[in-house]
Amino acid sequence: MRNCFPVVLLCSAAIAGCANDSGAPSVTLEETPLTPVKTAVPTASESETSSDRGAEMQEEVRTEYNKLTEFEEYVLVGKGTERAFVGEYTDNEEAGTYVCRRCNAPLYRSDQKFHSSCGWPSFDDEIEDAVTKHVDLDGFRTEIVCSHCGGHLGHVFEGEGFTQKNVRHCVNSVSMVFIPKGEKVPPTIRLAKDADSDAQGE
Repeated sequence: MRNCFPVVLLCSAAIAGCANDSGAPSVTLEETPLTPVKTAVPTASESETSSDRGAEMQEEVRTEYNKLTEFEEYVLVGKGTERAFVGEYTDNEEAGTYVCRRCNAPLYRSDQKFHSSCGWPSFDDEIEDAVTKHVDLDGFRTEIVCSHCGGHLGHVFEGEGFTQKNVRHCVNSVSMVFIPKGEKVPPTIRLAKDADSDAQGE
């Protein structure tokens, strides 16, 4: 627990400044970048397994993406945010792969995850081409979305010094599903209308 107290204070201050204007008790706005307190080290390291590389290329054509709960819809489609320190994957240290809850596309490996003590799962890299970055609607943060379905994941921050890569993907747990190492990653969902459009273009 050494060195945790300053981080908790910083995170608490960030959370306090992010009240939800809608009054909804279950969500807050995204957190703002925090001043780094310490350099964190990834919690797991692993070689390529059936739960990351290779499984990325498997697809399944469907008429719609995975069915979402109201709150999952709020985050992934409505670009909302879950409250800090409540996400199921914030402190997860198991080896495996994180996939998009909406379309099953692989997003992150567990060896890219680290502890930032800021209340949301943090990653310093993503699976190649899995995440798309663009300027957020607020005009200054960088939003990250699933490259496959466009589902909202969170935001990415640079220059905080948490890891050698100096990047932090701040991701909502509710935007992802964790697949433990050794378990098969579900096929990425491809919408039938997209498959038809590609076929017509060939």
